[in-house]
Amino acid sequence: MLRLLLQPIEGVLEAPPPCRMLCARPLWLLAASPRWSPLRLVMDLSSVVSRLDALAPPALAESWDNVGLLVEPTPPHQVRRILLTNDVTEEVLEEALGGGAHLLLSYHPPIFKPLKRLTCGPWKERLMVRALEGRLAVYSPHTACDALANGVNAWLGRALGPCVSVPLRPSTALSHPGGYSHVLEVRGDLPEAMLSRVSALQGACVRTYPLRGQDQGDARVRLSCSQKALLQALAILKEDPEVYKGVELLALQK
Repeated sequence: MLRLLLQPIEGVLEAPPPCRMLCARPLWLLAASPRWSPLRLVMDLSSVVSRLDALAPPALAESWDNVGLLVEPTPPHQVRRILLTNDVTEEVLEEALGGGAHLLLSYHPPIFKPLKRLTCGPWKERLMVRALEGRLAVYSPHTACDALANGVNAWLGRALGPCVSVPLRPSTALSHPGGYSHVLEVRGDLPEAMLSRVSALQGACVRTYPLRGQDQGDARVRLSCSQKALLQALAILKEDPEVYKGVELLALQK
């Protein structure tokens, strides 16, 4: 396990595994520390999740997997300390809560199959109850991180020495497994008429998610789309400058 703090940096960072999946091109570093360090930066959970999604897009995960934000405390939720682990066990959870962590970043997802109830009986249910009671968010990248160039699988392959590795199921296009090439996210209010026009675009899938922050709108809208639908959606959103200012765009690559 690694205890992590958020610290702004400039440029590209190279780090040894298992931190490699956390080192991004944007101006953020998740830096390992031998013990809990003084506060250096505070970020809203939605901002942390956006950066983690950009590092290892959930669209790259296998269809059977369960990745992304798995446990979300009631917003607003500020993140100052992160605990990085391979698996969530009761010992890990207690260390995270005892050390004042606000986000538990677990490579393997602690929630894999649907939970029919949340009780203090079975250990997985008990872990999720404790996380919610302690206002501890839980995020897992798993196979999304495996699929990255220089991701977990590439790192494991290098242990075999010089070799040539190829994907088991190669992708012939830079696209989401469902045929989408981009994700367009709009934060804040989106007029109903504009949402209807975007939802009607061919080659687009629109989903609305609850708000994960404050001083924004009531929800955020995520559009998975083809290149053609992306251009059409941007043209619609540009009609309202205030809406367009809240647009974030992510190109997906398998």
